Amino acid sequence: MGLLSPYYHINQAAGITIDIAQDGSYTINCCQVSTDHKQLTIEKKLGVKDDAEGLAKKLDNKIPIALNLSGKGILTKQVTAASGDEQQDMAKIIPNLNVDDFYLQQFTSNDQLFVSLVRKTLADHWINILEQQGFTILMLSLGPFATSHMLNQLNVYESDVVFNGIQINRDAALNWTAVQYSPAFVAPFILKIGTEPIDQQLIMPYAAAFQLVLADKLEPVKAKVDATDARYLQIIGTKKLKVTGALILGVFFILLLLNFVTLSWLNSENSRLDGQASLSANSNSDMQVLTEQIKAKEALLKDMGWDGGFNKARLIDQLAALLPGEVTLKEIAINPADINNKDSRGQHFLDRRIKLSGNSQQVIAVNEWIARIKTLKWVKGAGLDNFEFDNDQNTGKFNIIINY
Repeated sequence: MGLLSPYYHINQAAGITIDIAQDGSYTINCCQVSTDHKQLTIEKKLGVKDDAEGLAKKLDNKIPIALNLSGKGILTKQVTAASGDEQQDMAKIIPNLNVDDFYLQQFTSNDQLFVSLVRKTLADHWINILEQQGFTILMLSLGPFATSHMLNQLNVYESDVVFNGIQINRDAALNWTAVQYSPAFVAPFILKIGTEPIDQQLIMPYAAAFQLVLADKLEPVKAKVDATDARYLQIIGTKKLKVTGALILGVFFILLLLNFVTLSWLNSENSRLDGQASLSANSNSDMQVLTEQIKAKEALLKDMGWDGGFNKARLIDQLAALLPGEVTLKEIAINPADINNKDSRGQHFLDRRIKLSGNSQQVIAVNEWIARIKTLKWVKGAGLDNFEFDNDQNTGKFNIIINY
């Protein structure tokens, strides 16, 4: 199912940032994005002051939400990351912390650990407000740390990044070293994501939405909230079920279509064959005559020594190249006459055989030549047919038979 994984993730989401001021007032900013598996597009940019209901009028509440909280009530501590377990880190940062009262978020950059906390009562308050407007919250992030996945998209070429009251300090390797907050921290120029300008107030909601639609490809920086995590897994599970179901239905439809086409073709072929049955009966006798003629011609070709078009000159060259110096080659016969098989039809030939005749004082040299011949790929077998020593000529006469 690896090919289907692009269809399992959330392809449209909105990031909502609620920035809580010290006096309790708040500002809501929203950025809606979508992805088609290849490109991410910003669809909406919204800003609402002190009015969650107003947001519901401008944003489709069927779109999944990644909520980001910042400002009053969000506590962030920074320490050097230790190799110990999570409980050790929490005890070092906030002694006597009752983790049951807080939602915790951890973000590690190189050797720095940033832990953000928010009381469950505060976070649940904002989650409930949005859910009352019909929104579905799938992810909660705290502070500016969700931007870690998208800062490289901004037209910022310095280590430090400044926007909307936040300054993120980074080293030369772009690892986070500190985060500072002040109303004086304002972007010194118009920020852009790629070529599209974006208000500095929308950086955080964009980052929240970005990591939600790409949650299957990156590790989101988010608080651990059982309710939102379970809801996210449920939606992904539903998508998988729908995609798998659609695939199964599609396969069944294709099988039914193939079955229909096959049956239609078989029926058509059956009708055609029925029509040809009478013609086939009449042509059977002609076919038998033709078959007998072909067999007779094949037998004639075989008797004449035809072996399928081998390049005889090349075969002879290869045999001669392997000839030992002690051996003298006198005669080569390709498909020689079969002296033991001659009838009224004429002379017969030994099919696909080569007969080599010559002289050698020692049979060892002849055997060495045979061994070399057997190494040729086209040779199926080679052997010494006979070897007779001629005392008058003080040399041996041999015949070698090669099957190819």
